[in-house]
Amino acid sequence: MDNPDRTPIGVDLGEYNLYTACPATMPDWTGAYRISGDEICAHLDDLRERVAVLLASDSDRDTVVAYVRQRRAELLETLDGAARALCEYASAYDRPVLVTEDNHYEPDLWAWLTDPDAHRGTAWLLAMAHLRLRAVAAEYAVEVATVPETHSSQECHRCGVIGDRPQDKTLRCPNPDCRVDRVHADYNAAKVLAQRYHPGQRCTYRSPPPVTPGERPALVADGGPPQPQPDDA
Repeated sequence: MDNPDRTPIGVDLGEYNLYTACPATMPDWTGAYRISGDEICAHLDDLRERVAVLLASDSDRDTVVAYVRQRRAELLETLDGAARALCEYASAYDRPVLVTEDNHYEPDLWAWLTDPDAHRGTAWLLAMAHLRLRAVAAEYAVEVATVPETHSSQECHRCGVIGDRPQDKTLRCPNPDCRVDRVHADYNAAKVLAQRYHPGQRCTYRSPPPVTPGERPALVADGGPPQPQPDDA
């Protein structure tokens, strides 16, 4: 998989950010590219509510199936549009390769629509977003590679220490010798995935050092896209 002539671009998949991309060559995470997942998540939530109403009504099975197929096609159009935007971004780099997590989810839209315990991301969205990214990338002749996902959302992209995620969108590096304090978790994960394409450049796993209460400033709530941090250069 390792090819020194390629430009690995890590792609983290999620719900808050559907696709977050960061090249391994980017000096830090603040220039990463993101595509919001708000729109497609809202459509999935609406579809679930409407299907629940249909199933509770006198609608026959064929009517419900036809409706779900129509809405599914619309969801796929949204995913394909996002994947094309990502491939356009990647195509600006020299010989890009998109690097994603090696996950094993299988998309099951009906599980999301009918199982009250199903998770929107793992039931359908993340697996289908990965499949559509591969399909669209093939149209652009952009390679897609996978790397192990272990700790990719927790590992600091700069020092390799496993960080804390006291808030869903923020990763905190506990290493007092690292210049990274807080980093947006999705942006960090994309950078880590890009680094893992080249085994010699991937982060080194280390146990996090002990941190005393006064060593790090308190976290501030992350209410949206990250702002550049002066100590993350």
